[in-house]
Amino acid sequence: MLTIEDVRTIPLFSTLPASDLERLAQTSADLRLGAGEWAVNEGEERALFAVLTGKIEVVKLFDGVARTLGWRLPGAIFGEVPIALGSPFPAGYRAAEPSRVMRVELRQYYAVAAASPELATKVGALARERIGGLQGIAAEPPKARVTMYGPRWDTACGDLQRFLERNQITYEWVTPDSLDAPALWPGDRPAEDDCPTLRLADGKVISRPNTRDVARLLGLQTDLRLAEYDTVIIGGGPAGLAAAVYGASEGLSTLVIEREAPGGQAGTSSRIENYLGFPNGVSGDELASRALQPSAPPGG
Repeated sequence: MLTIEDVRTIPLFSTLPASDLERLAQTSADLRLGAGEWAVNEGEERALFAVLTGKIEVVKLFDGVARTLGWRLPGAIFGEVPIALGSPFPAGYRAAEPSRVMRVELRQYYAVAAASPELATKVGALARERIGGLQGIAAEPPKARVTMYGPRWDTACGDLQRFLERNQITYEWVTPDSLDAPALWPGDRPAEDDCPTLRLADGKVISRPNTRDVARLLGLQTDLRLAEYDTVIIGGGPAGLAAAVYGASEGLSTLVIEREAPGGQAGTSSRIENYLGFPNGVSGDELASRALQPSAPPGG
């Protein structure tokens, strides 16, 4: 389990406020790798890593042959290039010896970078240094698709927040007592009886919506696409999603029914250990996202 002192040993994080250090310690994964185990493979999606102990080898495949591009020692970070370019990892990182690595998920990186903009500047500068010629700095946080206005402890607001997070919809939550409320919610503010009120990216404003209305407005699938299905799976957890993938690969028209979001209860987990194909663990959101990505049938 990570501590604030663990996080502070990383030069990139050492000057952050205590609140940001605590956030990173609580939300980041603590990876214990044996020699030869991968922290991240080439082509995997973005995240920021920091080496706490050990030695990490940077490996890239050229025409099927693995070549060592460099090393990351304690205190060093990696993942800055994918973040800066908005691209998957261009190389893999594996432990050359028993190592301990901290993994910061993209959402948490953006949250800390928003509170401490100098962090994004440092990450961008390091990316430019490592891939000479890079012109941008670390990618800006994604623009919110939804702005929600409502009291901090309102149950309905909390339910909508969970729904948006579970479906990986970027959002801003503006509370009546927020100091930046005038900037985040220009114009007249909704009355308390109209909360929660949502403003979508296209300017549409809706008050006290249910989750199904929100899902439809955001383009999430809520209606049947076919009149009949060969297979219906109740529950969109890892087992349900796997069953759907393999059913569809056999040519069956397959429907998955999930109440809230792909991933089911497992989607709320920050780390799932020992899942098939992910020896170093994977977050529930990431596992669900990968299951939803179109791919070739097994063996195809």
